[in-house]
Amino acid sequence: MYFLGITGSIGSGKSTVSKRLAELGAVVSHSDDLARYLLENDVAILAQLSARFGTDILDDSGKLRRSVLAERAFSTKEDQLFLNQLIHPKVWEATQKRLETARERGAYMFVMDAPLLFEAGVEVYTDSVLVVTADALLRKARIFSRSQILAEDFDRRESLQMPIDKKIELADHIIENNGTLEDLYLQVDELYHRLTI
Repeated sequence: MYFLGITGSIGSGKSTVSKRLAELGAVVSHSDDLARYLLENDVAILAQLSARFGTDILDDSGKLRRSVLAERAFSTKEDQLFLNQLIHPKVWEATQKRLETARERGAYMFVMDAPLLFEAGVEVYTDSVLVVTADALLRKARIFSRSQILAEDFDRRESLQMPIDKKIELADHIIENNGTLEDLYLQVDELYHRLTI
């Protein structure tokens, strides 16, 4: 089974690439979804986050107020590092379980879609890494059309990630998503078939 890690810059279309790989037959694990689940359900994690960022990150019923946490956790590199060091090991643990299940079921490819793949240091466990890129203006347009994120929030979050140039240097495969959906699918299909044959 081929283990592919996928990362990219905000708004690059990485999730569309993962979705297409799933349509082709890959088993896809989304690290963001795992992190979100842990943030909302792991009592020990919530306690540590409350101690660091304030008890008002939780509402009256004890549920995480994600926008409040995001505002605080992404305000500095130190705060983001704290969050990442808390979450990444547990996300990787859950990913390993999914990987083993996919292997037992005879999957041809397992995909770990992880925005912070290199930052978490888990790229070393993959067979190769795909970085999805797109022009900055196009990425911003995509993000602004589908979410309430502000331009300054976009820039701040992007500045807290590894620069895309560095990710490209570390990549084994690169897909540029500046064209049509059909163009993107052609690139993804070619990569899938090349890696699974």
